[in-house]
Amino acid sequence: MRIFLYIVCIISLSSCSSLPEGKKFDFFLSEPCMITNLEQNNLIEGTQLRVLSFNESDSSITLKFPKDFAIHESNSNKWTVGWGTGKPYFDAGVENQRRIKKIDVKTGKIYFGDCWRGDGFPRVGQRIVFWNLSPSNYSKRNNKPIIKPEFWPEFNGESIGFSSIVYDEKRKLWITLVNEVDSDTIQIYAAISSDLIHWRAGNDGKPILKASDFASCSWTSKHQTPMVSEIIQHEGKYFIFMDGEDQAGKRHIGLATTSNLLGEYDISPNPILSPQQSGTWNDQRIFCAKIAKRANDFILFFDGRNKNGYEQIGRAISTDLKNWKMDSDPVLDQHVGWRSAGFTAEPNYIEVNGDTVLLMAAGAKKFQESFWHHHFTHRNYLDRSGNVNDAQLGAFISTDGGKSFNPHPNNPIFVNSYARPNENEHMGGNFERIETDSVSYIFYQAKSSFEGMKYSIFLRLKSK
Repeated sequence: MRIFLYIVCIISLSSCSSLPEGKKFDFFLSEPCMITNLEQNNLIEGTQLRVLSFNESDSSITLKFPKDFAIHESNSNKWTVGWGTGKPYFDAGVENQRRIKKIDVKTGKIYFGDCWRGDGFPRVGQRIVFWNLSPSNYSKRNNKPIIKPEFWPEFNGESIGFSSIVYDEKRKLWITLVNEVDSDTIQIYAAISSDLIHWRAGNDGKPILKASDFASCSWTSKHQTPMVSEIIQHEGKYFIFMDGEDQAGKRHIGLATTSNLLGEYDISPNPILSPQQSGTWNDQRIFCAKIAKRANDFILFFDGRNKNGYEQIGRAISTDLKNWKMDSDPVLDQHVGWRSAGFTAEPNYIEVNGDTVLLMAAGAKKFQESFWHHHFTHRNYLDRSGNVNDAQLGAFISTDGGKSFNPHPNNPIFVNSYARPNENEHMGGNFERIETDSVSYIFYQAKSSFEGMKYSIFLRLKSK
């Protein structure tokens, strides 16, 4: 069990009424992060929110507010209004963004503040989207990445991904393993911190693991280390779960163990989970393992992809973290609404309380339709609002030990800040929540179209 999780498992019944009493989770599920339609339900496409009128003199618009609209006078300063450009590929409701200065629910008026991205104002009849800048009062400490590639002299590129964040009791340090991302060569490095705020390179800035360390492994390539997705502490050891691509282009989940994250590693030559036979739902890739300890075993969720690029989430069980039994069928599909695209399903975070499981996973709204859609509409984009082609994170609840899941009504529950240039693309990779007596920390990855579309690591926090 990871020592940094001091989580009281309580969630309000109002936010997820299907959960049985006593089997709930305390998390930031109390308010939506994205509103795209009158129904305020991102699980469906719904009826789009459109501008009814625009008043240039006071920079305001009017629209038909849904009943019990989530945005009101007391919380409107946390939200932005987004709208597209009306051009192909640039009409998802994120390309232009303005802060809400004031909202009058009775008259249906929204008064705009500063323009944070793009320019101008939405025109009459245009679709708009609402984005929450600090859901449940989690706010960014600053708008810059918290762990940076320049920490390491040998780091290749500007895109970075991270794994779990664990506490080393002997060193009195927090440690995470990070990977180079979107580069031809991939190595694994360590970042360390004494306060979760200020980070620096571990291991004197040298790689923890290189591609050559995996030369005897059947589940990795010659030029890249695998990607680290999870670290579990158990019986005095660290179990490091990674996914690597073999010479045939198939992706597997592998394992390494160590008693010292900044020391030597014992790498298993064979994978612990591999794609199944041709024609199955995960015959091409198995990756992004997220793991939690239960009373008598461990539960693992992974992203499985078939040869057509369609992804679903699967489950495996183990009693020793080394030998795993995979379910034959996926446990989460649900590619509808905000996650209608089939190309992403990464599990990012997991909490377990008995048979009740909270799983966070990525999803994106479908972008392109078929040839006939383009032929008849003469458009290269869908008339949809929200996270079109951009991955965001949603919560899914299981009450049967992770065999099946229901989506949380506020999904997606965590989105990047399109108004900030460092994270104005999509979410991706890992997500980590750390609780202390006074502060709750959230570490996450988000992509930017700024300076090469890199992945970076950010921090949001709130005081208790």
